[in-house]
This record gives sequence, C-alpha cells and structure tokens, in this order.
Amino acid sequence: MTAFVSLQGLRRAWNEFFFAPRDTRVCDVIRIGYSFLLLINVLVLAPDLERWFSESGVLPFAASRAVVDSDTLTVFQWLPREDWALWSCYLIMIAQIVMLMIGFLSRVQAICVFIWFVSFSHRFMFLWDGEDNVFRLLGFLLIFCPIGRYYSIDRKIRAPSPDHDGPRPAWGLRLIQFEMSLIYLSTAWEKLNGPEWLMGTALYYVSRLDDVFGRFPVIPWLFETLWVVKLMTWSVLLVECFLPFGLWFKETRRAAIVLGFMLHLSIDYLMVLFLFQWIMMVGLLSFTEPRDWHDLKKLLRFIRARLWRSAGGATMEKGRDDSSPHP
Repeated sequence: MTAFVSLQGLRRAWNEFFFAPRDTRVCDVIRIGYSFLLLINVLVLAPDLERWFSESGVLPFAASRAVVDSDTLTVFQWLPREDWALWSCYLIMIAQIVMLMIGFLSRVQAICVFIWFVSFSHRFMFLWDGEDNVFRLLGFLLIFCPIGRYYSIDRKIRAPSPDHDGPRPAWGLRLIQFEMSLIYLSTAWEKLNGPEWLMGTALYYVSRLDDVFGRFPVIPWLFETLWVVKLMTWSVLLVECFLPFGLWFKETRRAAIVLGFMLHLSIDYLMVLFLFQWIMMVGLLSFTEPRDWHDLKKLLRFIRARLWRSAGGATMEKGRDDSSPHP
C-alpha cells in the first residue's frame, strides 16, 4: 500500500512538473531570440555559399555523403545538383527564419527551419561546431513549445480566446531547461577532469590563444599575475558547477541566471566565439518567469529615476551656481 501511495505521489509530481499550466510568454521570447541569432548565423554563409555547398565547391555531394553517417538525411539528396536549387533552398530557409521570428505560422516555421538547418549541416558537416549543435538542439525542442501565442503575427490574426491566452502546459520548455543543464553539467565535468582547471592555470593558456582571445582590450596584468589567474579560473569552474543545480531551486535560481549571464558576457568580451555565448543566454531565458521580468522592469525604472534625479539635481545646482553673482 505504501509503495502504491508513493507511486501515485511520484506520478502526480511528474505531471505537475511537466504538464502543469504555466505562463508561456517566455517561449515566444526564446523563439524571437533564437530566430534572430539563427538568421545572423545563416546570413554569414551567403558570400561563400557555393564554395561550401555546391557541386563545384570544396565538397561535392557524393564526397559529402562519404564522410557523414549514411543514415543522416538532407533535402539535397532529392534535389538537382544545381546552383539554382542550392540558392532556392537557402533563400527559402532565410524567409522561414524571418517568419518564425515574427511569429507567422510559428510551429510550421519551427519544423521547416529545423529541417533546413539540419539539411545544410549534413550537406557539409565540416563547417559546423558546438555552437551549431546548440542551434540544432534548441531548434528541435522549440517545435514542442507553445510558441506564437503572444508576441507574434499569429496572435494578431486569430480571435482571442481563453484557451489560447491562458496558462498552458509547456513540457517543451522543460526539455530546453534540461538540455541547458546538461550542457553546463558536461562542461563542468570535462573541466573537472582537466588538471589545468583544478590547478587554476587554464585561463593563462586560454589567454595565449591568439586566434580567439583578445577580442576587446583587457588589463594586461590580469592574465600575467598567477593568483589573479587562479582566482578567475576557479571562479569560472565554480560557476559552471553551480549552474546545473542552482537553476532548479527557487532560492538560487535568480542568482544562477545572473551568474550565467555574467559568465557568457565576460567570455564574449574576451573571446571571438561568434554567437555561442548569445545562443546560450537565449537558452538560459527558459529558466526565467514572468515575475522576474516584472522585477527587472521595476529595477530599471528605479535606476532610471535615480539617474534622472542625479542629473536633474546636478543641472539645477549648476544653474544656481551660474545665476549667483561672481565675487
């Protein structure tokens, strides 16, 4: 009997965690951010599109199939090996990314964009890296999220109804949260297996990667002083160990989100990694809730009011000084 009760409780907890109705506005925020970043990621391919993906490029289709798993699919295997077909696919993908971003037939566009991106990835697999893996994962999970219900054209063209506008189950959003946690967990695990991270010298070697480090100016002695390097290295390791767990508890969730954003923004400042940090921050948004955005707006209004008062007070004080007679 006790086991049955426990099983029932576990089932209720499972359903509550995955399928309890919740505010899903953040799903549309993620949709917009994801689409905007993916559009940039795809547009930079345009100048060299034929070099990477055409029959006259560095990897003809037959050769591309020889270096990829034979079970992988791409729409190019059913299309003519002509440049016009390549450019047609590319332009259609861009158009559908834009439609996903503005929220027109959102779920249909999410499915099509995922298929296009995977097709291009399988056509020339050497072009992509870990950043593009995150794009593919988030693109796939976005299909299962309730998107297009708030900040979208879909909302404008459909008749409002409580069924669409009220809270809804968002198990797809839970899957995004799990994926983000696994990314941080695997990253922390790999770092813990690296002696340079445990000894605190990893960032010294990172700062010597001339091809990716030094995007913006840094204080030179930061990466030349051993105790500072160790402090920064261990801080990064500590944050990445904390995030997979801290994001899930309400007492630490906001702190974890802020630390995650600070980590990604600092890495983006120091290193040229294109869009990786930004797509990770879009994924982090999956842990935010409506009250977080409300409190953030209140904080920004407070800061703006303080700055306005300070600027106004300084201007009034200056005006009084200017109007006073000079000795």
